[in-house]
Formats: sequence, structure tokens, C-alpha cells
Amino acid sequence: MKLRGLLLVVLGVLAVVLALAVFIRGGVSTVCPAVGHAYTGDVELVFVHKPRSVSACFGEGCTPAPVDKSRDGRWLVPQSAPYLVPPVSVTSVFVDAVDSSGVRVARVVAIETEPTGEHPDGPECGGPFRFKPVQVPLG
Repeated sequence: MKLRGLLLVVLGVLAVVLALAVFIRGGVSTVCPAVGHAYTGDVELVFVHKPRSVSACFGEGCTPAPVDKSRDGRWLVPQSAPYLVPPVSVTSVFVDAVDSSGVRVARVVAIETEPTGEHPDGPECGGPFRFKPVQVPLG
């Protein structure tokens, strides 16, 4: 009987220690809502050498459309027609560009993402993201 009593005391102490650890930590886990954060902003193309012309599109087998420089001198590809024809998950961009010496580059370039730093549901749940500028090698 003494062994059984000792075992019960040890199990009780372990249960109390475990309960305190969970209480101090703030719970066992965080429940995140099933919300996907889609980024619908422009994709910025960055070139090492100044391009003479740029065309781009999203999706496999897409048809590139001319891209105009923005007022602040950036090459921005909007996620809208004619560059994007739904349904396409934007993870890469097809770029067809010609530099000032006439060298042409036509390739698919991956788009990397980065967090915005805003966490509406807490940092454990991830949060909104944005696209990093896409480096396009020319020449």
C-alpha cells in the first residue's frame, strides 16, 4: 500500500507542475483562423541595366503585354488584365525585355514574398505579405 501511495503523490506533483507550466506559458497552442492572405499589389521589376522595352505576364504560357514605366521610374506589373488572366496563383512572372544594346532576355523569374510586419491574428498565425522587388538579369 505504501508504494501505491507514493506513486499517487509523485503523479499528483507531476500533474501540478505540468498544469503550472501550461498556465505560465499561456496555453498549449494558438488557434489561428483559416484566413488566407492574398497580395494583389503590383510586382516591381528591377533591372541591373536600363531596359529599352519591357513586356510581362503571369501564368504558364501567358502572352506578355508591354509594361510602361511608372511616374517615379519603376517598372510595375499590375495583377490585372492583360498581364493576369484568372485563375492564376502569382508566384512567378514571365519577363521579355530588351536592353539598350539590343540584348533580349525572355525568362520566368520567381517572385519572393516578405511579411508586412502586421499580424492581425498574432505573430504565431503569420499575416499579410507583399512581393519583394523582382531582380531581372539583362545582358
